[in-house]
Amino acid sequence: MVVSAILAIAVGALVVLWGDTPSVVDALRRFPPVLVIPVVLLTCWNYTLRYLRWNYYLRVLGVTGIGNVDSALVFLSGFAMGLTPGKSGEVTKSYWLREIAGPERAPLARTAPIVFAERLVDGIAMLLLATSGLISFRFGAVALLGVAAAAMAALVVIQARPLVHAMLGVLARRGRTAKMAAVGLTLYDSARALLTLNRLLGAVGIGVLSWGGECLALYVILVGLGAQPGLTLVNQATFALAAGSLVGSASLLPGGIGAAEGTVAAVLDLVAGQPRDVAAAATLLIRVCTLWFGVSLGALALMRLSLTLATRRANPVALR
Repeated sequence: MVVSAILAIAVGALVVLWGDTPSVVDALRRFPPVLVIPVVLLTCWNYTLRYLRWNYYLRVLGVTGIGNVDSALVFLSGFAMGLTPGKSGEVTKSYWLREIAGPERAPLARTAPIVFAERLVDGIAMLLLATSGLISFRFGAVALLGVAAAAMAALVVIQARPLVHAMLGVLARRGRTAKMAAVGLTLYDSARALLTLNRLLGAVGIGVLSWGGECLALYVILVGLGAQPGLTLVNQATFALAAGSLVGSASLLPGGIGAAEGTVAAVLDLVAGQPRDVAAAATLLIRVCTLWFGVSLGALALMRLSLTLATRRANPVALR
């Protein structure tokens, strides 16, 4: 997290230099501070819908013994782990579930696929949000179509149950790989349970609504920086935020730092036609109000989880 923070500072400095430092500073000064409230509320809208989907996934997999507060803390803790390469650290949410509920109620192999399902459906949702921009602006089509192809490949593998079970069956018959095959079977069956057609469509729908909130947050920021409000700006902001998130995720960089900022700024400059100082200022503001706001919540959630778990271990009776 410290390394990622240093990297983010360096990237932020480059964005400011790109937009011309004095002009960017003036743009930030002109931004009405009161607009931070709706921007943060729209970000919270995103988190709330995704939390409801997280709880639904827990019910689908039959995970019990997790209260609403603990579930919320575990969900939020993943935002801090978003600073790991490819957000791989979000799998620690499965660790917290196991420690709170117990290995019988929430084994790691059963709950880890939730993170994969979240990333997949959010990626598809972002692609849908970016579709209008792709049609309107014809910008970055190759990169986004590459992400779409990867998502489709993942869905094909998830639905190929006989093939996957046959491959795992071969591994299970070998002594050295039998245990790995058993874990793989649990992982696969959990992922498939989460991604049946009806559940996939519902989860993607929630993703469109939730991430649409952050797209509107970028729109509010642009209006606050002096951009002309209207449906055209909504389309531009949606495309910029969706493309930035997709490229950032595909880059596998911690938090997408560098890739996301560069994409958002480039889209606002080249596609939306915003002045560079406005594009740079908007990029900095949206990242602070989304990525770094989420990281802060995640860090607080991690501290609370650690303290709660330490207290429960010190007083085992409280667990009963």
